[in-house]
Amino acid sequence: MKRKDESKMARHHKKGRNNSRSAFPRTAPNTALSAAEKRTNKKEISLSSAARLKLMLSGMKTAMDGFSNSAAFLGEASPLMASGTFHRSHLTSNPELLTTTYRESWLAKRIIDMPAQDCTRAWYTLRGSIAEEETEALRRLEARHDLRRELTDAIRWARLFGGSIALIVIRGDEDRLSEPLDTDLLLPNCFQGVLVLDRSQGVQPSLETVQDLDDPDFGLPEYYTVALDDSEKRTVRLHHSRVIRFVGRELPGLETVAESYWGASELEHIWDELIKRSATSANIAQLVFQANITTLKMADFGEILAASEDQRRNSVLEVMEAENRFRTSYGIQLLSKEDSYETHPYAFTGLSDIYESFMMDMAGASEIPATKLFGRSPQGLNATGESDLRNYYEFISEMQESYLRPALNRLLPVMAMSCWGCVPDNLDFTFNPLSTTTPAERAELMDKLSASVIEAFKAGIISREEAAAELRKRGEEYGLWTKLGIAESGSGPRGLSEGKRISAREENLPQEAPEEKPNSREDAPVSA
Repeated sequence: MKRKDESKMARHHKKGRNNSRSAFPRTAPNTALSAAEKRTNKKEISLSSAARLKLMLSGMKTAMDGFSNSAAFLGEASPLMASGTFHRSHLTSNPELLTTTYRESWLAKRIIDMPAQDCTRAWYTLRGSIAEEETEALRRLEARHDLRRELTDAIRWARLFGGSIALIVIRGDEDRLSEPLDTDLLLPNCFQGVLVLDRSQGVQPSLETVQDLDDPDFGLPEYYTVALDDSEKRTVRLHHSRVIRFVGRELPGLETVAESYWGASELEHIWDELIKRSATSANIAQLVFQANITTLKMADFGEILAASEDQRRNSVLEVMEAENRFRTSYGIQLLSKEDSYETHPYAFTGLSDIYESFMMDMAGASEIPATKLFGRSPQGLNATGESDLRNYYEFISEMQESYLRPALNRLLPVMAMSCWGCVPDNLDFTFNPLSTTTPAERAELMDKLSASVIEAFKAGIISREEAAAELRKRGEEYGLWTKLGIAESGSGPRGLSEGKRISAREENLPQEAPEEKPNSREDAPVSA
């Protein structure tokens, strides 16, 4: 009987719990429910009472991408994390602040200057059938107009201000700057260098864009207006073919148009890290002055300061000054009987780790290794820093392809016409490697690169000319065998008079017939 009563009570208790659930708003039993409503009711039943109550009170919420845990206040549920965002600083539009930062902050100057200088440090090597004396003549032309420094400045100011231009100066074209530059009509010795102007000097691109699909500047401004620095406020209109364009950090399409087809300053995306590092360095320097705080306890010091008599307060200050003056280098301090003297040294534990973290953030933001940016030795066991330099050199190689190659592709034909009077058909160039090698490393590299070629030549698989061409091709990246086998291969320094190397002005001139050389076999005396 007892067991039956307990089972009845259990069923009654379960029935009561089911009735308690019906206290929540439910759909009328006689109303037909849709499939969606049934799924919703089923989901509500699976939830606990507290969860359903919270859902009813909070209402519908919009789903957010990313991890979130409301119970632990993580992700979107955390007010501290959810409040963080990014705002546009418009730093590129403030050239005065950029100039001040560049002049006053050694770190900002180093971030702007170092990649620009490394882009042109190793320079380039000409390729093609060009004689050595003609290459030397071109180098003298570059040195006379300081071309390497001018291109370095153009890249530097583009990184600082977001953009710059280099105007190709041609003698006699002062009144034709708004007309296209025709390379075939250039006269000898007409190249007069380049004139570098940064974005802050009043260089304004036009709204007209280049529509020729074959033009490298397709989609870019067709003209550039430069404001002259004179009292009459005159302007000069430059055709895009006479201008070498340098852009800072690339922006999305709409942002590029909003920035007048310029880029962003390199300081804009590292500004927060630069401010944090500078503030940390200044605070550490300030702590040095407070490394040892001295306290002097006086029994009635507060009462003396609160007193209205100026003479009494001044006498106390004179006593403190005298006691400080009587302090000797032997640690002797003269005090009154009721006074006490204490020192509180400051511990600098952990500051180096904090400063190290800011240095790493600064190096990562600027894409320059900390060993090169801060001039420090590699940290860690057996650390050499080679991997950091390798990554940095790859970054510089990308900059050379983006900045330097388009500039030289436009400049070399102009300089060739000015220096040689014509443009070689196969005129090309390669950038010299930035890394330097010791003589021992260079000899080892030459052995590794030439071993397989020499074996193939000895086996008769390739000819002598093919072996020389293969060695030249392998050594281009490292500056090895640049003149090996040039005479035999037929692409050597034969001078610019051979082949199709005459300018358009000389095409209609009569050509002299070459002198016939006597047959050496017929003229030679017959030996007995």
